[in-house]
Amino acid sequence: MQSIDTENDELFDNKTACFFTKEYHLVANDLFETISLPAKNLDQLQQQITQSFNKLKHESGAKPILIGAIPFDTSQPSSLNIYRQHTKNTARFDTEIAKIKPLEVRNKKQVVEYSYFTKMIETALDHFSQQRLDKIVISQVADFELLNQKKATDLAMTLSVQNPFAYSFVVPVDQGRYLFGASPELLLAKENLNVRSNPLAGSRPHSEDKEVNECLEEELRNSDKDLYEHKIVVDSILKNLTPWCHQLNYSKQPEILKTPTMLHLSSVFQGTLKNNQNQNDALSIALALHPTPAICGSPTHLAKDFILAHEGYDREYYAGLVGWMDAEGNGEWVVTIRCGLLNKSSIRLYAGAGIVAGSDADLEWNETEAKMQTMLNTLSGN
Repeated sequence: MQSIDTENDELFDNKTACFFTKEYHLVANDLFETISLPAKNLDQLQQQITQSFNKLKHESGAKPILIGAIPFDTSQPSSLNIYRQHTKNTARFDTEIAKIKPLEVRNKKQVVEYSYFTKMIETALDHFSQQRLDKIVISQVADFELLNQKKATDLAMTLSVQNPFAYSFVVPVDQGRYLFGASPELLLAKENLNVRSNPLAGSRPHSEDKEVNECLEEELRNSDKDLYEHKIVVDSILKNLTPWCHQLNYSKQPEILKTPTMLHLSSVFQGTLKNNQNQNDALSIALALHPTPAICGSPTHLAKDFILAHEGYDREYYAGLVGWMDAEGNGEWVVTIRCGLLNKSSIRLYAGAGIVAGSDADLEWNETEAKMQTMLNTLSGN
């Protein structure tokens, strides 16, 4: 068996965290504390975060930042890392990127098999009539053997170069692992009193053929199934974000957001927060929107119960939140999709599809395979 390249073992030694966007590159180091309290206990979680920031405010030269992840199931422990130092610079795409050795993987092991996935869809379709469910998101997962490693900043740069319009992240989580990915979906950004959200729902594989792509875009714009799926998500964001805002605008018609492998129906929300909100930090508002129907289903509590009972594996951080927040409560949180979990010898990759009445099991499986290909392309440098 080929040995693992440990030349860049510092990925697992210094706990560096990265969050890259098309506008900026955020890198945090000098880990002060990791908060693992479940996000379900929001008041206690806010207290712990505030206490950590207050301690660091008294340290000379400290530039504290929180970068971390919340699981899909908020009753599970969080991984919120408080750092003493961070840099936030204008995004640059290093000319040395071609010299960065890509991650090498092999020996795919399907954790959720095709037959089980399609059976779940059949069960989900039955639940629509029996329990008045509108939508359920079903996911699959696969494990790969990892043949080498790289620094956190190199991995984040690779993700960012391969997916320049996504939110790329490399964040240490529990059990000595790293959560990494390139999510296209902004859950909540906050800067002072201004907030923004960009939910996605309804997808097609992205073709390299321009004419095929144009047909797929037109098909997506006119698909009753996809437009219905998208409307469910938009209605959920509108319902949960409105109480925080005294002004909120959103797209009346969805647009097409393109990634290297997918086409998505996309809507943008922009709002101004109420001045009298006592705890209107970015993470608290993001948690008020989580889980959206885009990664769970609708009604939320019934869809979540179905997922936990039938999906056949623990999502952990997949379809949760990942992002950052400063001591003033500003930050950005994205939906944890197009992602994986990495340890010293293996990686796990995830992908999901929204199931509504009329969904076809084969097409939904193909959609998850296309989404997973985003990460495989990135890891191989394609």
